This record gives sequence, structure tokens and C-alpha cells, in this order.
Amino acid sequence: MGDTLARIFEYRVLHAKSRELQIPLGPEEQHRFAALRRELPAHVPTVDDQDVFTALNEPLPAQFVAGGRFASGILRNCTAIGLAIETLDDPPALGQRLILHVQEPEHGVEYTFPCRVIARVVVGLPSMGVVFDGVPSETRSRARTSGVFAPEPPQLEQDEIDTAKVSRI
Repeated sequence: MGDTLARIFEYRVLHAKSRELQIPLGPEEQHRFAALRRELPAHVPTVDDQDVFTALNEPLPAQFVAGGRFASGILRNCTAIGLAIETLDDPPALGQRLILHVQEPEHGVEYTFPCRVIARVVVGLPSMGVVFDGVPSETRSRARTSGVFAPEPPQLEQDEIDTAKVSRI
């Protein structure tokens, strides 16, 4: 599950670097980009796809911002091109741009993907198909720490604060 999203994230970063940011890929990046392109399906899945290459073993909760509103859904299928998300309410309109946040708890990572809605289902199980549209980001949600906390900084006396202000001028 987490490996699939990690590979898609890596592919999208390399894609954005090369195509959108116009930054040439190095030889190792070109090799990795080509390998990921061969491994990852290249179509936008639907929520009910049963393809073992696109369906997540365990669907992940997803939150998105579209048109100035926050909404939630469940990420069901993913490919190199886009994602299929079951929505709790009616999905955003076709063409709507959105920012999608997906937390992958197994590896303690949150992915943020800029997307655009290209398919929506409003009858039956509300869902949407989105294509990636921009540079994704990754944030560690579980930082590895030593468990030791830094002490609070000492409180400065008023004359020390005044001295610090004067020294900056």
C-alpha cells in the first residue's frame, strides 16, 4: 500500500521536474523514471476497478480542498496518471482543481497531490477520477525522535530585551 503511493509520488516528482519545471533529469533519474513508467499503469482508474496493479490493498482516507471547501473521501485506486476517490458527498465539478491530502500511516507519510477532476459519479456511490496536475509534496507525519526534549529557552529580563533591540539597529 505505502510502497505504491511512494512509487507514484517518486514518478510524479520526476515527471514534474522534467516536464513542468524544465529541469533536466540526471542519468540515474532518467533510468528510475523509465523504470517507474514501465511498472505503473498509465490510465485513470475508477473506484470499482479490481485491477491488482491499481487497487490499494487497504483503501486510505483522503481529504481534499476544492472550490474553497473541505471534503473527505477514500482513496481506492491509483496509477501514474491519476487516482480514484470515493467521496462522502457529491464530488467536485468536472475540471475543478483540487489539493488532495493522503496519509499513509504504515510509513508515517502524508502526500499532497495537486489534481484536476476528469470524471465524477453522482448516482450510486459518489466518486471521482482525478489526474495529477502539478508538483506533489511529501511530509513525514511521524518524525523519528530520540524522545529527549530540548529545555525551554531562558526568559530574558527587560534590560536584555532592550539591549538586543539596540544591537539589531
